Amino acid sequence: WGPEGHEIVIIVAEHYMRPTTATRMRELLGTESPEEASVWADEYRHDHRVTAPWHYIDIPLADSKIDFTRAGPSGNCVVAKTEQFLTVLRDPNADKNAKAEALKFVMHFVGDLHQPLHDEDNDDKGGNIRHVIFENHTDNLHWVWDVGLLQHINRNPATFATELENRITHQDQAEWQKGSIEDWAMEGHRLAQTLGYGDLGIGHPAIITSAYEQRADQEIELQ
Repeated sequence: WGPEGHEIVIIVAEHYMRPTTATRMRELLGTESPEEASVWADEYRHDHRVTAPWHYIDIPLADSKIDFTRAGPSGNCVVAKTEQFLTVLRDPNADKNAKAEALKFVMHFVGDLHQPLHDEDNDDKGGNIRHVIFENHTDNLHWVWDVGLLQHINRNPATFATELENRITHQDQAEWQKGSIEDWAMEGHRLAQTLGYGDLGIGHPAIITSAYEQRADQEIELQ
């Protein structure tokens, strides 16, 4: 996601945190707000290009399981890095600065895991070089999922987060807490298969139709 998406994720997340967890999060972040912290990893990446592969996992679009020797060599993928930084957060001997940095990575990567085009590889750099026509302009598929469609739904992260919170049931909460980080990645991968590319059409550039947008909006809200 772009900034709006990551901010929405952390606003909703904090709404459901135990008070002690939310307090500890804010202690680690210091003067930085959770919303600011949620986009830090994207800003950090600009001057630290080695971290770029940490934001996604290259699962070939046709595959139905993760081969880490291909998808995340040397542990450089969003699944492995999320698990790595969670280990730092759990470590009672890790210093505060290390925990604060790990927290900001986890906050961001959990968001990235739920963007379907971060969980696939269709030989187009996660849709970044797959040209599409959106709102009568040529753009790339990744940007459309990161920002374009989301801004169509609601440009205000706080308002959108509140709307989502009002629709989340206790059953949803129980269901979403099941599974593993790999499960989350595969959920996104299946959405990339069935909707992100599956419903896209064969045009080059493909047209983002109103029907495609409607289906995508529903899944974006859920993710």
